[in-house]
Amino acid sequence: MAYNTNVIDAFDADIINHAIASEWLTPLSLLQVNEPSPYPLTALPSGLGDAVREVLEFVQAPPALAACSVLSALSVSAQHLANVRRAEGLTSPLSLYTLAIAESGERKSSVDKHFTTAITSWEANQAELGKPEVTRFKVEHDSWSMQYEGLKQKIKDTAKQQKPTSLLTNQLHQLKNEEPQPVRVPRLIYGDATPEQLGYALAKHWPSAGVLSSEAGIVFGSHGMSGDSAMRNMALLNVLWDGGTHSIDRRTTDSYKVQDARLTMGLAVQADTVRNFFNNSKGLARGTGFLARFLIAWPDSTQGKRPFKEPPTNWPMLTTFSERISDLLNKIPVLTDAGGISPITLDFSIDAKQAWINFHNQVELELRQGGDLTDARDVASKAADNVARLAALFHLYEWQSEGAINSDLVERAIAIVTWHLYEAKRFLNQIAIPDHVNNAIKLDDYILRYCREHKADTVTKNHILRNGAIRDKKAFNEALDELIDAQHIRVILDDRTSIIEVNPALLGDSHA
Repeated sequence: MAYNTNVIDAFDADIINHAIASEWLTPLSLLQVNEPSPYPLTALPSGLGDAVREVLEFVQAPPALAACSVLSALSVSAQHLANVRRAEGLTSPLSLYTLAIAESGERKSSVDKHFTTAITSWEANQAELGKPEVTRFKVEHDSWSMQYEGLKQKIKDTAKQQKPTSLLTNQLHQLKNEEPQPVRVPRLIYGDATPEQLGYALAKHWPSAGVLSSEAGIVFGSHGMSGDSAMRNMALLNVLWDGGTHSIDRRTTDSYKVQDARLTMGLAVQADTVRNFFNNSKGLARGTGFLARFLIAWPDSTQGKRPFKEPPTNWPMLTTFSERISDLLNKIPVLTDAGGISPITLDFSIDAKQAWINFHNQVELELRQGGDLTDARDVASKAADNVARLAALFHLYEWQSEGAINSDLVERAIAIVTWHLYEAKRFLNQIAIPDHVNNAIKLDDYILRYCREHKADTVTKNHILRNGAIRDKKAFNEALDELIDAQHIRVILDDRTSIIEVNPALLGDSHA
């Protein structure tokens, strides 16, 4: 349909007549934001839930933020111990990726510090225990390097004399195969590593780690997550979540292969950073299934509701949690020849498997056209996998590696993953804004900015079409309809010219 911006058509006339006949109503938001439901803290096993409640009593952070933190700490501490088998041929690692959408100042660092105390202490102890071995390696490698370089020089000198070098070359090959290998000292917590640095650390240093960051812009906003690097880095992080093998070929430094490694990610990031990441990735964030792997939370802020509290003199529940985490960490894996881990496999009990199947089928039903999860199919597709992982982590926390995973733990995992699933849907609906709504937001912004700068409450439709952000006439009129329906503007006729009048409630006193 062609639109004439100088002559009012019948469609515009109906709008004008309606606007003139009505009073201004309260302007509506262009985006419908659903309120979050409370985090299901009671679904956490008692040892975890009690520790979370104890920390929240003092820190006063959003409950979902603390819950994500405790689950990440558990994942880091137990992911090396087992895989979980949902059915024949369906086996997964236990690693979790959590993402809390939160503004700066929500105390993510504080809750992380409480729940990772045992992890950092264990790391420090392992580093201390490993010092003699590290020192011995350095001495032995220095000695080997001098022998290696000396033999290379001898081959060079022999070749200059035009003498045979085959025997020396064979000796060089043998010496190369005898190069001392670095001592693998566990390092588990990373805060600011790029995906490529993480891959290298998992391949060359220790095959189990976690990125726990209160400034996840390091991951989502780094140069490595935009442009040509985005696909490569998201592919690596996807493979690590899957527990697969990924080869990194580099021109200037050693190439390496990540295999039999485990990675946990527990991130907090501001909403704008995620939106920019989505825009910069040009659809790759969801198209590659990267974001689908995360348990997403978008809690309300507690800032402004946190009166000062004296720190408690003791933390009985947190102490019990930390002791249990230390028990899990002390089960140090025997590494494979390639430097990876070879964990045991946990299975469901009969009742637990049926509970898991019921959840899987229920989610699948909601993916049909018109279902409750059609607009979050990518996230929903990983929900059953995350339930299995979480139930297995609960099992390790409560029972270590004994027996099968019971149905109670699966039901608890279902409650938590379901909450995260609908949080993901709620947040992603705000990111994946329909084009006509996105255009309406741009148009609204231009109109309000123009009126405030010119201390006016009207602007001609022609001026906005010529100078605003929306030049396509069809898209422009669709956006205009959205603003009219939301009571942001109305169109009036003045001597055959369409004039946009702004709802005074949106201007306040700025145009007076």
